[in-house]
Amino acid sequence: MRSLIFNVAFFSGTFVYALVIIIAASFSGQATLQGLLHRHARFLMLIVRTILGARIEIRGRERFGPGEKPLLVVSKHQSELDAFMQFYAYPETAAVAMQQLANYPLIGPAIRKLGFIIVDVEGGKTNQLNSVVEGSRQVMAEGRPVLIYPEGELMRLGSRQRYRTGVYHIYKGTGQPATPVALCPGLVWPQRRWTKHYGQTAVYEYLEPIPPGLDQDTFMAELERRIEEGTMRLIREHGDPEVVAQAEERHAKGLTNDDDVTVESLIQARRPDAAA
Repeated sequence: MRSLIFNVAFFSGTFVYALVIIIAASFSGQATLQGLLHRHARFLMLIVRTILGARIEIRGRERFGPGEKPLLVVSKHQSELDAFMQFYAYPETAAVAMQQLANYPLIGPAIRKLGFIIVDVEGGKTNQLNSVVEGSRQVMAEGRPVLIYPEGELMRLGSRQRYRTGVYHIYKGTGQPATPVALCPGLVWPQRRWTKHYGQTAVYEYLEPIPPGLDQDTFMAELERRIEEGTMRLIREHGDPEVVAQAEERHAKGLTNDDDVTVESLIQARRPDAAA
């Protein structure tokens, strides 16, 4: 029942905010739209706390001095909730949007006004990467963070996907430190699941930034190590024992989302009652 109430509140509220943002894009500036995004994120944090009884924590902002912020944010993507946590912390954040989406009559003007990085999916990989790097330079020159998901998709708790090297080219091309993010909002709001979990904790933690200047292999290995180790630490810290055991199994075997059913059957087979 709580999941039903939460989903109704989330989708209803999101529809209203999306409508307001689309209308405001016609006559308001970027700062106004960013403020609306921040309010939407605050609304989501509120209903997560009140309806799902969850605790929300954003850690690591103290790593940055007064007036400073992480400009290249490289995050695990575990739940729809984690994107909102980034926009809650830094509503001026830019993400990558496809050219086709930016051309839509209603949502397109809002995406452009928000200053997102527009990429033509039909432009070939080299042109796409060049567009992302150049767009990232422009966004960071404005003092705004760029959010990157190196695995490219939502991941189950403990699952891993190959980290794509596009993030290295952004890191190298912008000359900025990369700030890894470890998180565990999947404990509250699992990947693309209608059912949410009550009384859990969602943590979004900015880790120690990786300084510029590393070569590709060193950077990619260090980035993955920090994000994966940090994420598993948070899952162990806040997850229920069975959830942690399942996440540990996936992570230890390096399994992706597609392998998850196999992991569930292995865990089931190890239980004492399964042998009986």
